[in-house]
Amino acid sequence: MVVAELSIIPLEGIEMRPYIDAAVQAVRESGLKFEVEPLGTSLEGDFDEVMETIKKAHRAALASGADRVLTEIRIDEKKEATLTLDKELSGYR
Repeated sequence: MVVAELSIIPLEGIEMRPYIDAAVQAVRESGLKFEVEPLGTSLEGDFDEVMETIKKAHRAALASGADRVLTEIRIDEKKEATLTLDKELSGYR
């Protein structure tokens, strides 16, 4: 299990919301646990499922009309431990 954060940044125009909405919808459809935050989206799941979801979110932003998209990814994976969003944030909620 990994926890990942992705930030999808359309590199055009002033209004990014339609592109971000398309990316978030792709994440929502994955069935993975996720949280949308002001500067990115955090998700948890199996490494391969998380990476596939990130790919779909990136492509969804492009498919929604963006000509160019920059996607930043951070992945936290720990051997012999299960990372979850709840565990990582428990001390802050």
